Amino acid sequence: MNRIAIIIYSKLEGSGKSAVYRAMMFAEELIRAGDDVSIVFDGAGSTALAAMIKPEHDLHRVWTKASSALCGVCSYCAKSYGVHDELVAAGMPMLVDDRGHASLRALVAEGRQIITF
Repeated sequence: MNRIAIIIYSKLEGSGKSAVYRAMMFAEELIRAGDDVSIVFDGAGSTALAAMIKPEHDLHRVWTKASSALCGVCSYCAKSYGVHDELVAAGMPMLVDDRGHASLRALVAEGRQIITF
């Protein structure tokens, strides 16, 4: 079994949309294979999560297939990109373990391979 952390930094604009789509498809593939997957939305990726959790979004279906692997979203970045309150209201876990940011070191300490999109 692989231990993988998928970190999403991309917005849903331009090539970023295909990167986020591919990240969700990769997460789903890993989940189907029985791997231990954690997804973290960081930086501009926080805006991608805010969009995908809406049922009317065209990536909502791929999001729901991978959503069980959600570790959380960087609280600091979600605030910076103006989606913090929206994500909190939707019940998304906020990660604050590195001075208000998501800790990537904690994922490495869990023995996870980090893959970024």
